[in-house]
Amino acid sequence: MSSEKIIEIVIEVILFLIASYFIFYKSWLTSLGKEVAKLTTIEELTRLTEAVKKDFTEKIESYKSKLNEELSLKIEPLKSELAKNNITHQIQFSFLHQERAKVILELYKKLIELHSAMVDWTNFMHPIIEDADKESQERSKRANVATNDFKNFYLVNKLFFSKPFCDYIDGIFNEYWDKGWEFGYSQERVRSGQLTAEYFKHYSDEMSKISKELKENLPTKIAEIEDKFRKMLNVEEE
Repeated sequence: MSSEKIIEIVIEVILFLIASYFIFYKSWLTSLGKEVAKLTTIEELTRLTEAVKKDFTEKIESYKSKLNEELSLKIEPLKSELAKNNITHQIQFSFLHQERAKVILELYKKLIELHSAMVDWTNFMHPIIEDADKESQERSKRANVATNDFKNFYLVNKLFFSKPFCDYIDGIFNEYWDKGWEFGYSQERVRSGQLTAEYFKHYSDEMSKISKELKENLPTKIAEIEDKFRKMLNVEEE
């Protein structure tokens, strides 16, 4: 049953009560008027007054009892429908919360992988295991995959989060994106072997600066996101 239908039933119940009361009251006053017209003495008026009080009280109680029965017949189905709607709402909310929790967990994993891949790629010094060029390409590929993986997952799940939170995530992602692009460009320029000593130093310094910023600035923002995720999941402090 829709909320409009429930409101319609409530209005019907209220109108029924009002109409019933006025019909009963009007009928009682008409009857009373006929009795008063027959009176001839004060004693008869006094007796009638007491009788009227008793009759009115009895009729009011009877009327109230009938009204309660009528009201119960209309209200009980309404209560049942409201309870049903409440259960449906709780089920829907519980399902939405479960789905949102899954999205939060997956998004957090992808964010951590993005940060780890970017830091690994932009480190100025790397140990050489077997092949320096191949290992460098693998670091670059990992960073690209992590960037696209995070972006693609986040974009199709933005509806689970508020606009202010999405703005915050957008800002952090843009930092990774911009720094990744700048680092990649500087790295290619350095590897080209066609730079003067001055430009070689310039691009090397840029790469070092980007690496440092990723290590020092982004973890603080990730920690803020963790706190926001905990609130969304209702995780209490122990």
